[in-house]
Amino acid sequence: MPQARAMDARLGVQTETSSIDPHYALVGANQTVAQHIFETLLTADAAMRPAAGLAASWRAVGDDAWEFRLRPGARFHDGTPVTAEDVRFSLERMPHVPGSPAPFVRLAGITTAIEVEGSDIVRLRTKGFDPSVPLNAMSAWIVSGKAARDATTADFNSGRAAIGSGPWRFVEWKPGERLVLERFDPSLPFERAVIRPMSNDAARLAALLAGDVDLIDSVPPGDIEKLRGNPAVKLWTAPSARLIYLALDQEHDTSPQLRGMDGKPLAANPLKDARVRRALSLAINRTLIVDRLLHGAGHSTGQMVPEGFIGHDPSIVAPDFDPAAAKQLLAEAGWGQGFRLTLTSPNNRYVEDAKTAQAVAQQWTRAGIGTEVDVLPSNAFFSRAAKREFAAFLIGFGSTAGDAYTAMSQVLNSYDAERGLGALNRFRFSDPAVDAALERSQGERDPAARTAALQAAARIALVQDTAIIPLHFPDNAWATRAGFSYRPTMAEGAQAALLRPAP
Repeated sequence: MPQARAMDARLGVQTETSSIDPHYALVGANQTVAQHIFETLLTADAAMRPAAGLAASWRAVGDDAWEFRLRPGARFHDGTPVTAEDVRFSLERMPHVPGSPAPFVRLAGITTAIEVEGSDIVRLRTKGFDPSVPLNAMSAWIVSGKAARDATTADFNSGRAAIGSGPWRFVEWKPGERLVLERFDPSLPFERAVIRPMSNDAARLAALLAGDVDLIDSVPPGDIEKLRGNPAVKLWTAPSARLIYLALDQEHDTSPQLRGMDGKPLAANPLKDARVRRALSLAINRTLIVDRLLHGAGHSTGQMVPEGFIGHDPSIVAPDFDPAAAKQLLAEAGWGQGFRLTLTSPNNRYVEDAKTAQAVAQQWTRAGIGTEVDVLPSNAFFSRAAKREFAAFLIGFGSTAGDAYTAMSQVLNSYDAERGLGALNRFRFSDPAVDAALERSQGERDPAARTAALQAAARIALVQDTAIIPLHFPDNAWATRAGFSYRPTMAEGAQAALLRPAP
């Protein structure tokens, strides 16, 4: 392993990326690493609203197009200029990466044509006015067409095709050990960044205290107060836009993960009944989970986006813990005798993910739904979730656009591969009224009318249908050694570009 140097930024992260290919999977850990090497067409400001990225400016053109003008002087790591043709190549490649467990389909689904004008203008045509184009441009990673023309994901992982325009240049990736990057942006204070995966919370914290790393992400909530009193460590926190929620299979009539109380397979899927889903939601004590497992570092919720985001509805609150009402609903739905299910969770992706699943399982069991927990490493979990193998699972969605449409169109819209809708609807919820409200929001130029349409979609999906069971937004927490500072953001993950030597 290369020896650490004084000008290295050394990061210990909870979740390792599954690929260096920025188009491989639209999941948080991969996007965090992609931010080091690549740039998106647009980025996010402090409120997570669209801001200039590779595109210095953007505007709606008529009723069916958005125009993006590239930043003058933008260059890839190999010195070649970033051109509109690179953008076109990247946008066309994004939805077609083989084996992707979470493909980038939304922008492709709403784009009818990609037009290039000169070397710096890209125009995306749509079927009508579509305000989600800039939102989806925030996850449109631009790669070098020259380097990636015939490249596979393996070519990105080896570094051959990993040519971006981001602040760091790829050096090497040894999965399970380290990712090494070197400075491309001359304003960065460190010559290299060394990112080491450390899924175990205790080991990650021990590495920081021992001086083996300079920054860690996902500080365990139970250790936050202890670290505040340690002069060798500095703590950095920010509210999060990462929703932790439970998804319930509404597609299959039968599932090996759904059984009667006698252990025999069920002939019908009770999770298809909104009353059962509502009962499972009422059986959860969200306050207890936030207070005891997150040590207060988060807040419970009943919707997909936090306060301040476009489309947030203040009338939708976290359901009260009401086990008596839960049992009554189960009886009304014909499941008063209960049933058994398996709740699947990653064990190294979200703050206290496995412990949260265990707490939910205990609460469901007390309500008459015998629940066992199956925990998996995140890569295996997301692969199986994409194949829709789970009856019930704990998962997260990190909103990156300051707007509810991105979350709801991906998670709550009926699955529509052609239009790129419902790509993360891994449980196949479907309500035409939700789809119609989301569709209506996209045709609204008036901000108030658009917000009202998004709120209507949320009330139908989350209050009436209990499409998913929102749990909480955990706070983001990072810790550095005393000689460093870090700029906390609503976006999770550790960014080497935000780490600085203390003045």
